[in-house]
Amino acid sequence: MSAKKKALFLLPKKEQNKEKKYRGIVLDQPDLDPFFAYRPEEIDDPGEFEVVVSFFYPWFYELLPEMKRLQWIHFLSAGVDRLWDWELENKGYIFSKSSGVHAQPISDHVMAMALYFSRRLGEFYRQQKKREWNRHPLGELYGMSMGILGMGAIGRACAQKARAFEMRVIGTANRPREMEGIDYCGGPDMIDRVLQESDYLVIALPLTEKTRGLIGEKEIAKMKKNAVIINIARGEIIVEPALIKALQDGRIRGAGLDVFAEEPLPEESPLWEMENVLITPHIAGSTPYYMERALKIFLNNWQAFRANHPLPTGVDLERGY
Repeated sequence: MSAKKKALFLLPKKEQNKEKKYRGIVLDQPDLDPFFAYRPEEIDDPGEFEVVVSFFYPWFYELLPEMKRLQWIHFLSAGVDRLWDWELENKGYIFSKSSGVHAQPISDHVMAMALYFSRRLGEFYRQQKKREWNRHPLGELYGMSMGILGMGAIGRACAQKARAFEMRVIGTANRPREMEGIDYCGGPDMIDRVLQESDYLVIALPLTEKTRGLIGEKEIAKMKKNAVIINIARGEIIVEPALIKALQDGRIRGAGLDVFAEEPLPEESPLWEMENVLITPHIAGSTPYYMERALKIFLNNWQAFRANHPLPTGVDLERGY
């Protein structure tokens, strides 16, 4: 590449400066000419940009017909299921995502939810509000099995932290493989084994046509009665009515849920009132370091792009993530 490629960075809280940095990350790279914008009226000529770095802003989608030189879109989110709503897969663009940006905060969240159930923190908080002093037998994470569906960056980070608690870690990936620190990792056809052996089942899969509704009544019926489901991926992966019924019937011990089929979770949902459910409002990935990490992932992809190499976090249109 000789001439610098013009890149449009659609970033919140515009922070332009002469060094063309954003939160300390230098974006003025060899062969890359960055321009920062937060609103469409800040962009004089959308047609001059060859690269866009953005979240899924609806107004960005509306600009696309004017972006005649656009080659590559890097999304600042790790999940790209909304890409198919945009109907862009046949327009010849290259796509990449910020896969791995959530690994640290979400794996923290998963372990916090596991500890919440293991140490019965919900019960103690309810007692505290009533000024009650009742002691209960508690569990440990030591020796328990954490099953992880989806061994991507988040799944691997969860596995590493579970191993620090001396848990047994099993899971599934898109193909069977041996992974350091993981006792067993099978392919998608081995999900039943993971369901049957898990004390804590973590959903860390992308939402695709294959994973939508993956965990339903039949799958939950294969789980241990003392098992806890933790979902930090997408709500649609679990058949929510089946999960609610299993929780109501005591078929499983509990659920830590950060994502739901409908968000915000409707006020009439029975999940709100269940003492064996911990609800957080799709916030597991929240971190003060988000943008720094996401932009470093972009720069890693940029180095591959300028060298005509496969993008490290490219979107696979056939697999749907």
